[in-house]
Amino acid sequence: MNPEPAPIAKISCIAVDDEPKALEVIRLHAAKAPFLDLQRTFRDPLEALSWLKAHPVGLVFLDINMPNLSGLQFRELAGPPLMIIFTTAYSEYAVESYEQQAIDYLVKPIPFERFFKAALHAQERWLYQHQSLPANLSLPSLEAPSQRLFIKSGAKSFRLDIGEILFLEKDGNYVWFHTPGRKVLSRFSMSQALGLLPASAFMQVHRSYIVGLKHIEVVEPHQVVIGARTIPVAKAYREALWEALERTGG
Repeated sequence: MNPEPAPIAKISCIAVDDEPKALEVIRLHAAKAPFLDLQRTFRDPLEALSWLKAHPVGLVFLDINMPNLSGLQFRELAGPPLMIIFTTAYSEYAVESYEQQAIDYLVKPIPFERFFKAALHAQERWLYQHQSLPANLSLPSLEAPSQRLFIKSGAKSFRLDIGEILFLEKDGNYVWFHTPGRKVLSRFSMSQALGLLPASAFMQVHRSYIVGLKHIEVVEPHQVVIGARTIPVAKAYREALWEALERTGG
């Protein structure tokens, strides 16, 4: 007799949107993702914030353009470490939403394939934050991240070994990828760049910086040192950074 498969660890989540049809789409999509547990949907963001105080979840599907309280304001009030996937019909909010350190940004109408890709990204982050899962829990297998990236810069593409990436630095609508031998400038938002990298090895520590955890040489109250560079650490990320370094033996 074949053993029964281990139960899948689920991410508790909610959806907040003032449009009932949009909430129904998310409900149907979430029902197809075996690792999502959609607990409630809300049309009123203030009601959702109040509910979260007594019922913490791991992930929120959050509309940006809502009356009374925008999704961006909701994100600021909810604070980290809550994971956010923004949803909206207006693509011009994309840059601002990425600056809010969102997991992803979905433009309505949301196809299931795009929804599922964003949910998988959230799952990877969630798994990293909950590495001490019971042995009888498993997560759907994901393709192992490539050990190399090809980053386009102008007319050229540069191959970068992921393990050699020291840190990433925001420069307007672009990001610098710093390695010991070179630095490459490419058009990415910070959230997009972070999504290229394994969550177990890289962490955003400031709105303008993502660091390779294994390359951190010195940790100070408000900054870290990687090679010859001193990188600021924003207050919102300090506790999570310490926890990540403890998990990785940093």
